[in-house]
Amino acid sequence: MASPVIFLSAEESSQAASAGFIQEMRQTLQKAQEITQVISEAESIAEDATKFCEAIQAQHLVQSKKLALTGKPQAAAVPLAASLTREIQASVVWTQSLLQMCNIAESPASVVP
Repeated sequence: MASPVIFLSAEESSQAASAGFIQEMRQTLQKAQEITQVISEAESIAEDATKFCEAIQAQHLVQSKKLALTGKPQAAAVPLAASLTREIQASVVWTQSLLQMCNIAESPASVVP
């Protein structure tokens, strides 16, 4: 079971605490984008390698060991980078919504139902 993630900030105002939280989120999302880029590059290299292997097999009429053992062609791997990108985009929207809620909570104006 994964341990919960907690953010705690002792600041003089909610606005300062919110700013710290948003900064942490930005840094986390930036790191996630960097990881996603590396994964995307790795997936691209793996796809190219698979194409080269298939071309060599076709040229030499060699049946792959996986196909020979199972009788089924190997399924292509599901791209992980695209999934991570969607998750990052959802996190950005969530963070913006949270920031807006913090601004509303700190505002002296009343909230219209």
